[in-house]
Amino acid sequence: MTHPRAFTLIELLVVVAIISILAAIALPNFIEASTRARVTRAKADMRTIAMGIEMYRVDHNRYPPAQGVGVHLAPIFANPVAKRLVPLTTPVAFLTSIPLDPFPPRDVAFGDPAELPLYNAYDYVDADHEFHTGSALTSGAQWRLCSAGPDLVMAFGGYLAGSNPANPLGVDYDPTNGVLSAGDICHVGGGVAPTPGGSPSDPANPYRPGILRVPTYREQYQ
Repeated sequence: MTHPRAFTLIELLVVVAIISILAAIALPNFIEASTRARVTRAKADMRTIAMGIEMYRVDHNRYPPAQGVGVHLAPIFANPVAKRLVPLTTPVAFLTSIPLDPFPPRDVAFGDPAELPLYNAYDYVDADHEFHTGSALTSGAQWRLCSAGPDLVMAFGGYLAGSNPANPLGVDYDPTNGVLSAGDICHVGGGVAPTPGGSPSDPANPYRPGILRVPTYREQYQ
């Protein structure tokens, strides 16, 4: 009776090498496809939330407040950030549920990294309840939604230019620079909002946004 020939060590090493090469080729493509899918989901979530925000305004004649019990900003912002969108779910369900951010941040461009667990959903801020700076955190708009994006660094979509100089991580995410490019995924709405100290686009205004997205996007600090 003839027994089947066993693989030699060299043949096994060749097979392992081929599998490793194929995996090395396929893995980056899988990661890129997964990241693109999450970016698409984040943008779709923000469009859905934006519709809920605008419907809330129609009913209440104001945008939903981001106020609530926070770690150190109470009563300005509710934390965890998912609480800021609760007014859209109850007592009237403008949203059936609060979408979770597919890019939970692992670091912050500024601020306290210990607060990272608070960012369990999209970061929502409205200009009416922003602490003393009007539309600085809302990029000159009435409200702003923000995701950390694929770099997983929360830069809050840009910040207050008067106290924070150039913040390259605060730019909008742009996949043309690479799927894992730095930058936040942001969505603003409601038109131009006032900012104490002058126009949001006035460089002499200490409360101007670090990044101005309304009425047209303009990167103020590179």
